[in-house]
Amino acid sequence: MLQIMILVCSVNVSPVDCQMETALDVISGPQTASAISCGMQGQALIASTSFARQRPGEYVKIKCTHLKGMKTAQKI
Repeated sequence: MLQIMILVCSVNVSPVDCQMETALDVISGPQTASAISCGMQGQALIASTSFARQRPGEYVKIKCTHLKGMKTAQKI
């Protein structure tokens, strides 16, 4: 199982360096069975919410994390 994580990162952080530790905000999404469904559901989640309208200087990134290796996301 995978956990969908939506990362909100500063444009000053490269997409490669945009991780849970460097993100401005981390939003935990639903669980999914595969990487393909994680990507598709993550995109649908972003499109259907206010995440699609991020503030200037920010972008969003979908991260699919295996549940057994995932650290608990802290709320900001």
